Parts: sequence; C-alpha cells; structure tokens
Amino acid sequence: MQQPNRSPNLRQRNREAILRYLFLHAPCSRLELSQVTGLSPGAVTNIVAELLDERVIYEQGSIESEGGRPRVLLAPNPTFCMLVGVDLGETHLQMELFDFTLRCLHQVRLPVKESHPDTDVQLIARAWRELVQATGIDSEQVLGIGIGVPGVVEHDGDIAVAAPHWHWESVQLYRLLQAYLPAPIYIDNGAKAMTLAESWFGAGRNARHLAVILIGTGVGAGIITHGELYRGATNSAGEWGHTKLLPGGRQCRCGSHGCLEAYVGAPGILRTWAEMTGAAVTNDQVAGLYALHEAWRSGDISAQRVLDTTAQYLGLGLANLANLFNPERIVLGGWVGSLLGETLLNAVRPYLTQYALPPSLRNLDICLGQLGQEAVCTGAACLVLERFFQGHKRFQKRGISGRLDNE
Repeated sequence: MQQPNRSPNLRQRNREAILRYLFLHAPCSRLELSQVTGLSPGAVTNIVAELLDERVIYEQGSIESEGGRPRVLLAPNPTFCMLVGVDLGETHLQMELFDFTLRCLHQVRLPVKESHPDTDVQLIARAWRELVQATGIDSEQVLGIGIGVPGVVEHDGDIAVAAPHWHWESVQLYRLLQAYLPAPIYIDNGAKAMTLAESWFGAGRNARHLAVILIGTGVGAGIITHGELYRGATNSAGEWGHTKLLPGGRQCRCGSHGCLEAYVGAPGILRTWAEMTGAAVTNDQVAGLYALHEAWRSGDISAQRVLDTTAQYLGLGLANLANLFNPERIVLGGWVGSLLGETLLNAVRPYLTQYALPPSLRNLDICLGQLGQEAVCTGAACLVLERFFQGHKRFQKRGISGRLDNE
C-alpha cells in the first residue's frame, strides 16, 4: 500500500489523482478513493482534509457500510468557483458559464461573420460583457476561461494560433485577449477540447484508447491513448482532416489538394451535392446542410447519393485512423456530425469494414457524441480544470470562490 508522500511533486500528483476521480465518479467515499488510487487511507485522509478546508469538495451525505460506521460521501463543491468555456467556430461563437461541476448556468451565442484576429477578439469580449450583464458574475469567482479554436495552437513560450483557412499565421491570440478577459485564459484546438469533454463526461467515458471526430466547417480529431490526450511534439496532433484521400484531388482550404476535409467538411459535402445536381454551391453552410438532410429524409435520390459518397470518404478516413491508432472507440461529433450523424453512422460502417485491417476493427465501437453543440464549450472549461488538477498555477483561496494566478 502506498504511503503518504511528502515530496511536493508527488503530493501534487496524489492530489490530482483524487480530484480527477472525484470529478468523474462522485459521490464516493474515502475508502473508495484509497482503493482506486492505490494511496494509503492516511494519505487520502490528509488530502481530503486539505480539499475540504479549501472548499474544493464537500461532504454529500453518507451510505451504510457492512459492520461499521456509515461512510461519508465526497463530491466536488459546485459553489467553489465558476468556469467559462468558449467555442470560437467558423460559423458562430458560443460562450458558456459553468459551475465547478460543469453544470451550464448561462450561454451566449453570436454569429461569426468574418474571421480576423481583431474581429474575433472583439466578439469574445462582447460575449464576455453579455455574460457578465446577464449573470452578474464577478471575475474573482472565475477559475479560468478556456477557449477552443480551429487550427493548430502552439504552446511554445507564447501561445500562437495557426489557422491557414483563416489566413492566421502564428496569431498571438492569448496576448490579444488579455486586455479584455479578467481571468486566466487557456487556449487549445477545438477538437482537442471536445475530446476532453466527451472522454470525461460523454460517449468516451471509461475508454483508455479513444478517437473523437469533429466534423463541422473543418474536420479534426482528438486522440486519447492510455487515458491521456495525445498532443504530439508541437501540439499539432489531430489534424486528421488534412490527411490525403486523393492525389491531385479537390483543393482544400489549407492550400493542399485531396484532403479529407475537402470531402467531408460542410463545404465539401455541399460541393458534392452541387456537382451531382448541377446547382450552384450555397455559401450558407448551415441552411445548406439542413436542406440536404431534409431532402435525404424525403427520399431524394441525389441527396442519398451525396450522403453515401460522403460516408465512403469518411469510412476511408476512419479506416486510416483505426489502422494508425487502434482505438477501442470512435466518437463522431461536431455540428455536422450531430446533424448527419445517425445517417452517416449507419452508412459508414460497411466502408470502415472494407478499408480497415481486421485487427484494427476488433473490439472497435463507433458511436455518436453525447454532448452535442455544448461539447467544445464544455471541453474548453475542461482545459481550465486540467491545469487546476495538475497544479500548474498557484491557487489562491478566496472564501468559497477561487481562481488561478496568472503568473
């Protein structure tokens, strides 16, 4: 049995293990925490006492035990602080306020009309002002603000965003936002944020090897391996939408040709529909995809052909992903994935079987995400929790509310 560890780093890891388990499995007892973490009862008692004193967790009733006193149940304290999650997408901006247990308290949703760093920063600032006005929150109550964005987010000293389809090259988004957001800011790719959310609270729960697919205007993926988010050498892992399907194929927004995104992202699907019908390609992605879905539901032959063609491309892309990473579960999400998910899910399975190696399919489950339009916002808030669990920033106790230091 592991004994209490007085090394600051190891003590922080023990604290992190307890907090993570409580967030994912609460309510639970001290005995359960000891059993699942491998920590001694004494180590658990000491860390739990610290967390109770800080009001990070609280005692939530008790259960009877065999032959002994009732066991006190522990859970995260919803009123300890608040978190904010932001989904900066290509068609909309969504900002959500959460309590400490990731229960959504309020939502602000604004259209994105153009994607320029200054414009997007002002849009995020406007959403923050509307959130404050609607809820009356004080920034001292906010642990942090997580933001999910398209493109590659480099964490090399400065936090820079590279989004070729927006013509962003190493945009210092973190620095731009500091003047407008009065709480610690955490920025990462939207697909990675969604992956955290689905793996913690959604369709990916309890999966040690997981791929979460985001299909919207763009296409991305997040990979969980051995229970941890895989980031790669420069945090650019997951750009699955830019794997190549056809040499010399359609031009992608990234500037290359034949990318998966050019065929299964919203503009690509609508282009396929236009090519099959001879109609003009609509610029209104949301209206266009809803119209395609309705046409498919009404039995339109061209719509059925479009979705089958899309399923074939998607199945090929998923087969490559399955062969490369061998996940036990693939979760399909994003606004296009949510809209067309059930249709695509049934259509994609034969192609996945056709293109993937049999060992890659063994015990592989593919399903739809459970968090819908809130997945990226929830995941962005998880970015904040992830840092809090790891103790990367100094915690300052402020009554029943708290925040992380910006240093």
